[in-house]
Order: sequence, then C-alpha cells, then structure tokens
Amino acid sequence: MKKRYLLNEINKLDINIKSPFIITLKGDLWSWKTTLSKHILNNKLKVLDDVTSPTYTYYNKYNWELDWKDIIIYHFDLYRLKDYDEFFAIGWEEIFDNNDWIILVEWPELIEKYYNSDLKIILNKTEIGDEREIELI
Repeated sequence: MKKRYLLNEINKLDINIKSPFIITLKGDLWSWKTTLSKHILNNKLKVLDDVTSPTYTYYNKYNWELDWKDIIIYHFDLYRLKDYDEFFAIGWEEIFDNNDWIILVEWPELIEKYYNSDLKIILNKTEIGDEREIELI
C-alpha cells in the first residue's frame, strides 16, 4: 500500500517490529531512508542514542532494552559496497545469521537474494519537497 507523507507526518506510519526482524529501505538519494531509519529507531524502538547515518561506518549498533531481554539493533547502509562478496568478506553474514536482533538496511539490493526482509519500505520523492510516497510491503 502506497501513501504520501510529509516529513512531519512520518510518525503516522504503522510499523510493528519484533525480534528477529529485518527492515529494508529502498529509494533514491535524498529519499529519507536515513530520516525514516532514525524515526523507527528513536520513536518505534525507543533507542535513546543519537542515531547517525552509517554511510561511512557501514553499520551502527544500538541496544533496545525490553522488560525481559536486551535486543541488539543493527542499522546498515550498504551504498558503498560493490557486491555480496565484499559483504561476505567483511563477515557481516554472521550478524544476519544470528536470530536475536533487529536489522535496518538502507540500500539492500546486493543482499536481497540471500536474506528476506520482514518489512520492505520503498521511498519515492514527489513533486512536493517535504513529501515522500512511502510503500510498506
């Protein structure tokens, strides 16, 4: 289902997340992938840390403290990777193969063949600058 949201309306997205859970975010540059990731981490998962873009570090790691256990949250940005072999050589498949986490992946195209996402989010720019069309799959 596609809906249009202004930047100040992304809190209206109805996203239910449990562990393990993979969220992939697709869209062009400046389509709000990191903005939406920050919203999910801070507002839906109650991460208190300062959420920053992992473009140059490839991923950031956060803790989500539930009443009964701590969940690790990984926020990946795979934009700078060339292929899955590079992903594999770095050793990140070990993170994905563990089942006690939540993972957000920006630019997931090179791993989609190997890992299924529980929620795919596609973001598209519209003719209005502070508006995006967001599709949840």
